[in-house]
Amino acid sequence: MKIKILLAFVASSFSLAAFAQKSESEMAVYAEKKGNEYYLIRLPKGKNIPNVYVYSNGETKPYKKYAELKDVVMDFPKMMETNNSTKEELVSVLKKDDHFYEITSQRKDPKNFEKTTFTVYEVMNGQKRIVDDYDSIYGFMASPYKEAIFIK
Repeated sequence: MKIKILLAFVASSFSLAAFAQKSESEMAVYAEKKGNEYYLIRLPKGKNIPNVYVYSNGETKPYKKYAELKDVVMDFPKMMETNNSTKEELVSVLKKDDHFYEITSQRKDPKNFEKTTFTVYEVMNGQKRIVDDYDSIYGFMASPYKEAIFIK
């Protein structure tokens, strides 16, 4: 059962990757906040195993190198829950023009990736405010925040 869920996650990540532009080398697929640090899971183009980074004090650094996808899932078990969830989930973070943003996604239909919405929050002094909402990946790709998901 866990293998099926793992494969479903990889397949959904690849469906998101299909929307990425050719010049992009990684795509954010999941993020998790622990304390003041953000753990960013990004899928490199043409690979099955994501890269994991930690964002702390304004810097993004590699966290760990993983040899197998199951090891990533063991360290970040909530990642598997997000695959078929309709809850709002953190996907990435972005620092732009001295502003810090959290980007979330929410599937309106867990079986249909194209019915995913994206919300951009600006984070200031521990408080979040909604900056923009996008009804689809297509709308988000045209936004000034797309570099949080499609990373060069």
